[in-house]
Amino acid sequence: MAKLHYPQTTGAYGLGLLNMKIHCNRAELYRGVQTIQSALSPRTTLPILLNFLIETEDSKVKLVSTDLQMGVKHYIAAEIEKPGGITVPAKKFSDIIQSLPDDQDVDLSVDAAGRVHLTSGKSKFNIAGAPKAEYPAFPEPAGARAFSMPLPLLDEMVRKTVFAASTDETRHMLNGVFWTASSGVLCLVATDGRRLAVIKKPCLDKGMEFGIIVPNKVLLELVGIMASLGTEAKGGVRVEVTENQIAFQLEKTTIVSRLVEGHFPNYEQVIPSRKDVRVEMDARALMAITKRAALCAVDRGGSVRYTFKSGGLHVSALSQGLEFEDEIAAGYKGSDFAIAFNPQFIVDGLKNMGAEKVVLSFTTPANPAMIEASGDPAYQYVVMPMRA
Repeated sequence: MAKLHYPQTTGAYGLGLLNMKIHCNRAELYRGVQTIQSALSPRTTLPILLNFLIETEDSKVKLVSTDLQMGVKHYIAAEIEKPGGITVPAKKFSDIIQSLPDDQDVDLSVDAAGRVHLTSGKSKFNIAGAPKAEYPAFPEPAGARAFSMPLPLLDEMVRKTVFAASTDETRHMLNGVFWTASSGVLCLVATDGRRLAVIKKPCLDKGMEFGIIVPNKVLLELVGIMASLGTEAKGGVRVEVTENQIAFQLEKTTIVSRLVEGHFPNYEQVIPSRKDVRVEMDARALMAITKRAALCAVDRGGSVRYTFKSGGLHVSALSQGLEFEDEIAAGYKGSDFAIAFNPQFIVDGLKNMGAEKVVLSFTTPANPAMIEASGDPAYQYVVMPMRA
């Protein structure tokens, strides 16, 4: 994957950047550092990227981190006695802030030698910092196509897809979620080649059109930040898309990421067009029996066998020294129909779907199966069967 384009910074250390002095709440500072740490990579060959930037901006303090693929910017409230900026080792700084008493505020200052002096109560730390001028500038998307979404809606769409994306780095085009906008509909798709999750929502202006692949890493970070804000967050999320970047702007946090290069596979041909066998079931019961079966599916590729019989579902699993079988009610009528799946794929789909009732659709035991939330056509989850 290509790296983010960061503009070059200018200026020498010591010009307007020394003697920064601020006073802030320990808990807010710690949350801020935790928020930006996801953009740090321990595998980097550039030592400065193990640091994060702490800098005053107007009446706030800005925290910035990057791994040159993704950047995170977060603001915290602080009393600013002297403006300035410095970079500090992220892991060590985070450990120090975490160790401080909850009920104490933090005083932070920087001396002429670039040492960061941190005081909280009677605890005092001195940390060797590095000049702000050595740190990559935060990228600001230019010429972006922008739209806003309610936070709960974006959270739902990302959560219901990102879990199905591939983590195999050799298939980089699948290491993200495919976003398309057309005719006012935003569609998110993820697949690892063995399962596929698709969600569509009419939430955009009809003139908005694009097709991009957003990396898993930035979306998982986004989910975490949205969870910390809660569903009542004001202002929603502003999304900006360029040819090679995407930015998410929330209340106090902005995330910018390089897009995954390449072409996403034609996912529509994987979605079953026929539904010869269709069964409505209680999602909680199906998840529970699948989890029990998974305990005995450690061999033979981890498959669990599902046999639909009139009025019920028989589930079985077999491995060396372990055997399982159980039955639950199912609204099925017809001849016996048996199919096998990786149980984790079934559990993942049901957990992220969050539905009380689900509809399972099949054609043959060898063809992809569909799981949908009953009464919700916006979301589809497709799973490839395994050899029983």
